[in-house]
Amino acid sequence: MTHLRTFLLAAGAVGAALVPAAGARAATVLSSEPAPTHVGAWEGTVMWSQLDTATGNYRLVKSVNGGTATPVAVPERSGGPFDIDLGTNRSGSTYAVYTRNGDIYRLGVASGVETKITKLSSPTLAERDPTIQRGEIAFIRRDGGFDQLRIGNTTSATTGSRFLVKKPTILDAELGITHIAYVEKSGNTRSVHVRNVSTGRDGVVYHATSGALNAAGITKPAYDFERNAFMWARTNIGSNTGNRFVRYTLRGSKLTYAQGSPRYNSTSWAGDQLGAATSSSLDASDSPGACDDAGAHYCFVTITGPLSFTLNP
Repeated sequence: MTHLRTFLLAAGAVGAALVPAAGARAATVLSSEPAPTHVGAWEGTVMWSQLDTATGNYRLVKSVNGGTATPVAVPERSGGPFDIDLGTNRSGSTYAVYTRNGDIYRLGVASGVETKITKLSSPTLAERDPTIQRGEIAFIRRDGGFDQLRIGNTTSATTGSRFLVKKPTILDAELGITHIAYVEKSGNTRSVHVRNVSTGRDGVVYHATSGALNAAGITKPAYDFERNAFMWARTNIGSNTGNRFVRYTLRGSKLTYAQGSPRYNSTSWAGDQLGAATSSSLDASDSPGACDDAGAHYCFVTITGPLSFTLNP
């Protein structure tokens, strides 16, 4: 990370994760974190992990409508932050999904009731990065050198999950009403696919490629219900250009762009008023050493406020 650190400091990078574009409002800091974390959001609720320095594990917290973070009463997760995603059950109530010890769990955000989803969790293989929408849960399962993207639900007639697609490396996925977006990594390129869950029609809608001193990243997509769209952040450490929030609207297959940051390691969509929920680090990585450098702190959970998707790519 030496060449990145030199570049960032020379560019006056202190606090840059929170610096807005000209004319934009400043982001609201929900939390300063001791280690990189991941965020999930849905309709005003933002959830993320906090490192418990006493145990080395991660506890889950939530903020509602930009309010103070409060703890969520579920067991801590070891081995890294919660792979948290928020969406709804079949009746539209807000639910969270995540894994712990390779098994999928579902949490009623209002009730606080956690349920292990045994119908979808393999007895021999580990699941990760689940995503929920209208009661259906999609997730990634590693099997035989490939990542499988699978989907299922938990109704009484359910017998398990069904296969959607497999790739050598699927970084993460987000379920919408009729489509699922997922990020594939191949060599130095990260590509966003959007797949129709019913028909299987699958196409790449966006990609970012690293090269020379530029390290390109794409955060996990989030679903914007109001627009039937997916949103993610494209980060670029190096030349420090082209850092954008990207929105892909299914109707018209349209890409639009808002100002982003090279620091985002995780993003989600909290609604038009709160905007994007973000977590950041020095170099947009999850490395434990990516929070502090040369007296500056970089690991924050923020909400951007309303975003204007009017920029060029």
